[in-house]
Amino acid sequence: MEEKSRECGRIPVIGLTGGIGTGKSTVAEYLKKGNYAHVDADQIGRDLTADGSDLLPVLDQVFGPEGEMGEPEKPILRADGSLDRKALGAIAFSAQEKKEKLDEIMLKHIIAEVDRQVAAYQAAEEEAAKAAQAVLENGESADSVKAAIPGILIDAPLLFEAGLEDRCDQVLLVTADLDTRIQRVCARDQVSEQAVRDRISCQMSEDEKRKRSDLIVDNSGTLEELEKQLDGLLF
Repeated sequence: MEEKSRECGRIPVIGLTGGIGTGKSTVAEYLKKGNYAHVDADQIGRDLTADGSDLLPVLDQVFGPEGEMGEPEKPILRADGSLDRKALGAIAFSAQEKKEKLDEIMLKHIIAEVDRQVAAYQAAEEEAAKAAQAVLENGESADSVKAAIPGILIDAPLLFEAGLEDRCDQVLLVTADLDTRIQRVCARDQVSEQAVRDRISCQMSEDEKRKRSDLIVDNSGTLEELEKQLDGLLF
């Protein structure tokens, strides 16, 4: 992959996805240590719904106590106007149509920012490549040349649902067995097993994700086992 990026001036884009509790974030952190650029769709979503965001009233109109998909006496906005993400998640993941509505509201904004960040990384790397070529042509030491980025990660749990796979050269899927996923999320979020199962049921099936992925790693085991799989695929 690195050779391809140097030759054509375009950095390969890797779609990174996986269901809740698979450990996708662990994979992202490991690849970031390997100098992969990171575009985090979840963080973009959080930024888009930060305090004062124009999207908060829209979400409240749909999922708030008086909204078409809300539940009486279950507000999604706190008294100070900030978003209660846990409350919104509990409502959105309680039924497939509610999850789809939330995606409809959020995804177009997230996709636009993903595209902007990927383009910025590509442009920056193109400039770096030109600078590196100038250094070499002038006979200067290659030690001053910045290492090329091996790839740009589009880290998105809804990669397929958002159509972001079309922006990727390859898609890397992180999987784990169901019991492991449930245990991880219950421990992390302090929620019931049924709540985790409800969230998983609202996501695209594992089988469908496998069919649409180019690379697959199983994160049911140890960190060392996971890193060995990644080293064999991407380094």
